[in-house]
Amino acid sequence: MMKNTETAGLSRRSFFKMGAGAAALAGVSALAGCAPKGAPETKAEAAPADGAAAPASADATSTTVAAADPLAAPAAITDIAETKDYDIVVVGLGMAGAACALAAVEGGAKVAVLQKGEMCLTHGNFCAVINSPEFTEAGCETIDVDEMMKQFNANNNNLINWSLVRRYFDESPESGSWILKKAEEAGVKAIIPAPIPAVKFEGKQIAGAKGMADLAEQKGAEAFFNCPGVQLVVDGSGAVTGVIGESANGYIQFNAKKGVVLATGDYGNNRDMLAKWCPGALPFENFYNPPYNDGEGHLMGLWAGARMQEAPHPKMVHVHHYVGDGDKNAPMRKAPWLNVNDYGDRFMDESTLYEHRCNQAVKYPDVHATQIFDGNYEQYYAQMPNQVDPANDGTLEDFIEWGFAFKADSIEELAKVADFPADHLKATVERYNELVAGGRDDDYMKPMEFMYPIDTPPFYAIRRQYVISVITGGLEVDDNCNVVDEEWNPIPGLYAVGNVQGGMFGGTDYPFDITGLSLGRAMTFGYVVGRDLAKA
Repeated sequence: MMKNTETAGLSRRSFFKMGAGAAALAGVSALAGCAPKGAPETKAEAAPADGAAAPASADATSTTVAAADPLAAPAAITDIAETKDYDIVVVGLGMAGAACALAAVEGGAKVAVLQKGEMCLTHGNFCAVINSPEFTEAGCETIDVDEMMKQFNANNNNLINWSLVRRYFDESPESGSWILKKAEEAGVKAIIPAPIPAVKFEGKQIAGAKGMADLAEQKGAEAFFNCPGVQLVVDGSGAVTGVIGESANGYIQFNAKKGVVLATGDYGNNRDMLAKWCPGALPFENFYNPPYNDGEGHLMGLWAGARMQEAPHPKMVHVHHYVGDGDKNAPMRKAPWLNVNDYGDRFMDESTLYEHRCNQAVKYPDVHATQIFDGNYEQYYAQMPNQVDPANDGTLEDFIEWGFAFKADSIEELAKVADFPADHLKATVERYNELVAGGRDDDYMKPMEFMYPIDTPPFYAIRRQYVISVITGGLEVDDNCNVVDEEWNPIPGLYAVGNVQGGMFGGTDYPFDITGLSLGRAMTFGYVVGRDLAKA
């Protein structure tokens, strides 16, 4: 059976004290990405022989030699231990890969799935499903697709692949009905969280992906765990005809008669790729573990001639506060309470869009923020519009015990236990209360409906870490998810789904026009590509 484990990191208080941004930037050169073991590395300029002069630069003062490119294509792999033949080979087993494998095997195709670790793995909380009949009947919001297309394009800075996004909306009703049937068949409970047009699964989204993966295996798909794809097989015409996987027993060439589908996820754990295509995410740590998402699918595609979406790629950098590998999160994660940096100073309008708050936090070495509020927080929070996090689901005291939240009878004492300069925090709270009393936020223009005094003990602080959830840029595709080359011509035999696929999002940050759209497009396009390739 396909294994199922999910762990979330960032569990120790010491991480927050050290400053995640500094740690992240120190590791920029860490990952060389996906070159197969044993493949020659790109060589740096040769160093001079003993006693020889160093190469001179243009100004005759530099002795720097050219650095090796960690993203360069490795030499072709020729020591193949075994060759296997399939109709479709899916590389990566998350939501997109599982949907693709299941749809393809149900369509009669002979399918192989390569996964770099020992388990099916996906993250997130919702899969968006648009205008599927079972969902609208359950009370989900009906989306005006034309209006949503215009809104979504505007919020993505006119950078979307219009025909691809339109294809998602056109296919979502069918894929939504399909996923409900497959969940029932797999014995996984699917939940429709009306009025949100989406599906979630009991046991989180990984339960849904694992259910599809297991079902695909039961129906004949062959899963190869601990066997990452490391290089595409390209024939003389430029068509992709297979992929080479790296197993414990050597390289296996998986030939694909109908196509190779890249479903390897994003590259949030590859610092070199972040530096090149999403530098705005470099100061942040990657949240999810195990760190499968290091961009191997993107790089394999590029090495085969694919076109990458223009930089910068959109980042999803959100506030998290999980402990260890549990599911508990300190309450009110999205609440617009007073936020301070590690100096105890306010630094933004806290009511700004949740997905954009990181862009103010990034200005400080610690790249995190701390919420400050008082003993009336439950009363105040109940009056705030558009807040969905619970005020206190019983976990606040736990987080105080674990050292991620703090409680004190005075601001001075709060500063001490939360490690703030007391004079700064006191002045910040006094200024905030002054603005509340005056009825206008002259400092950051936060609407008064989100501003409440901080004057009634006990006083609270919750430290929040900004971390990478996903990078949503990838290889450019046409509306059939066929990867294209630099001239926008489809590369025969190569497809991309999920977060290795580009064109769905644009701008610098992931938009929240539709809840669960990242996983929703992964599931939908995984289904569509598997369905259509099986028929090809």
